Amino acid sequence: MALVNPYIAYPKDRRKIHKLRDIFEVGRFSNDQLDPYERTLIGDWMRCRNLGVNPDMHEGILLPEDEYKNALATSSFIVEKSEPIIKKVSNLLTGVPGILILTDNKGTILYIIGDPSVRLRAAEESGLVEGARWSESLAGTNGIGTAISKKEAVHVYANEHFCEGWHQWSCAATPILDPFTEEILGVIDFTTFDKDYREDAVGLTYSLSGHIKAELRLQLELERMQLIHGYSDYSSRYPSDGIVVLDRMGRVVRSSPGVNPGEWDLFLRGGPDKEQPKKVQQIYLPGTEREIGSLLVVQRKSSAVFSVPTGTTRFLCVATFGEFVTASDNLKLIMERVNKVIPSDINVLLIGETGTGKEIIANYIHTHSKRHAGPFVAVNCGAISKELFESKFFGYERGAFTGADPRGRKGVFESANGGTLFLDEVGEMPLDIQAALLRVLETGRFSRVGSDKEISTDCRIIAATNRSLSDEIERGTFRADLYYRLGVAKFDIPPLRERPEDIPVLIQHTMVSLCRKHDMTPATITPEVMELLTGYNWPGNGREVRNVIESAMICGGDAVTVQDLPMNIKYSQKAPVQPGESRTAALDAGSNPVDYRIDSNISQREVNLIIATLEKYKDIALICEALGVSRATFYRKCKAHGITPSDFT
Repeated sequence: MALVNPYIAYPKDRRKIHKLRDIFEVGRFSNDQLDPYERTLIGDWMRCRNLGVNPDMHEGILLPEDEYKNALATSSFIVEKSEPIIKKVSNLLTGVPGILILTDNKGTILYIIGDPSVRLRAAEESGLVEGARWSESLAGTNGIGTAISKKEAVHVYANEHFCEGWHQWSCAATPILDPFTEEILGVIDFTTFDKDYREDAVGLTYSLSGHIKAELRLQLELERMQLIHGYSDYSSRYPSDGIVVLDRMGRVVRSSPGVNPGEWDLFLRGGPDKEQPKKVQQIYLPGTEREIGSLLVVQRKSSAVFSVPTGTTRFLCVATFGEFVTASDNLKLIMERVNKVIPSDINVLLIGETGTGKEIIANYIHTHSKRHAGPFVAVNCGAISKELFESKFFGYERGAFTGADPRGRKGVFESANGGTLFLDEVGEMPLDIQAALLRVLETGRFSRVGSDKEISTDCRIIAATNRSLSDEIERGTFRADLYYRLGVAKFDIPPLRERPEDIPVLIQHTMVSLCRKHDMTPATITPEVMELLTGYNWPGNGREVRNVIESAMICGGDAVTVQDLPMNIKYSQKAPVQPGESRTAALDAGSNPVDYRIDSNISQREVNLIIATLEKYKDIALICEALGVSRATFYRKCKAHGITPSDFT
């Protein structure tokens, strides 16, 4: 049976190779009479002859200076990760007559280190220097070129080399493979004189290659995380466009649905006939100027209006506004009004319950406005403590207060300069900050904490709230003048329960998004599940839809069933308990009827849910876990509904 790698498996015998070369030159050989090693060597020599390589060569081919610099720049990442490893090993080889060589995937020598005397003779007698190219097509059979050709470790000894000028060398080499694609990125080679042949030299290069590959994998994984973050950031900033993110080697890391990254190959290669992307953004390692990849913003190939089946023969006409989708005629009219204010620079106030998509709409306004090339900075006013509002909004100088960043820090107004500032939950803002905010809106100027110097800012304000700001004004917790300044254009976003036609639309849109996020195949939803989902009133609106569907898809796999839904939805459509009706009658169960009088203002579904959960689990700890509430909240709810838990446990 033929061995996989005859260059390594067979012992080196200079006389045998010399005789083999003689029969090769005269052409008197038969493959049937040759062992695997001899067949391999003659096959490689034949390939070099067919490539037109001169067997009398005594000096390697040196690349022109500009071509070498280009090769060095292209492989700078490989050199950067390999050089420290090679240096460390070279220090351990002090006194060993040999040199370590790093090349690119074409055999161009990028880096040499090792015994100075060997390095000098290699340069003078064979042109083995940085900038020389040692591919088989240029230099015949040799450690570097043959390792690339065979894509495996080789040990080319003395007169195994095709060219006479290399017969004094013994070259062990191993390719460095891409940790993800297994493509050749370069070669690590150990070259010594033929008289100093070392059988274990190939093991050295194999080990070095593996170590370098591991370092590359770690670095590329870290960079991949940054690139995915960039993808997420730009996907939110350009929701109606497609995003293609490539790593430093030009491989696609992630791309938007509806975008074929292969269509942009001509552009990436500098082709003249390809449509230009809307934006090309280089991505750098945070805190450095080291480029780790690039991002393209391209035109997504999708229509603005499409149809969604509702589970019956009826179809809904769905309009898309970036990532905001709706089948509601009322909401379409609202979004048409939103479109009219986008070209202007007026401030916008979005009013609606939590989860209705206010930030998505704000992002849509930004990405379609004249400020789309600027930053979109979102800040949740309800998540900032009162003490930190000023420094968060206006920034601070170094040493402004204990624990401050010694370099100082920009505030959101400074960060949003030239773009859009989205103030979510603006009704949570303290009164003193409201006064400062009003001044910035009027003058466009502010000062950092700890500084008297005024800074100018130019950003559009989009504010959002789930509160009635007119009620807050009456209570004295919100300034009327700020309200009028923020709400030059006001839009009320209706909750999902007022637009039930959007429920199947959001479910489908969410499933598509989650399949992309989790790399899943689309799941089917049973009719019973769809009936429950469309009948539920979704107090958390679109955000609750996403959470429920994500959990159900992960738990249910290919098919989402009723058992994959949370308790509050599963029992949301049980027969209502009427005033005066017993628990037993309401649930068609058991004995010991207990009469629970229900106040008309209390959620009937909540009552049904509590009773059903008590019936099922009969243990307070399990009940609270199933409902996702604390014991205190559970008992408070029971008291409000007049339910006695001990009747069930």
